[in-house]
Amino acid sequence: MKRRDFLLLRVEGSERVAELSCEKLFMYYQDLQAGFQQGNEEAGTPDDADWWAGEPSLHISSIDPETFFANVLDDLKEVNTLQVQDMEWLAQGEFRVRVETLLVAFKARGGAVNYKNLNELASTE
Repeated sequence: MKRRDFLLLRVEGSERVAELSCEKLFMYYQDLQAGFQQGNEEAGTPDDADWWAGEPSLHISSIDPETFFANVLDDLKEVNTLQVQDMEWLAQGEFRVRVETLLVAFKARGGAVNYKNLNELASTE
């Protein structure tokens, strides 16, 4: 999953607006938490391998959550307004803390945060 899957950027007049999908961000965060590791190199030659020989070894690059959320904040450096969607996904403890920290840091830079449904905002504060 790429950041553009949960963070959509657009321009409205002179304002740069980003839509943040908490649902898609949560799915990406879960993948980070799964701790994907790089697979082992295969040893041997094709002559002594079984039927699966020639498959590439597993190679999934992953970053830690702190670096990931810092990168998301960096992606928002030129954004004026952040529209947060799918607030129900913030029920998860550590994920909620990370997203709220991201939003506070964004506001500290002078950005505005809007929520899809104001009733959802009341339930998260």
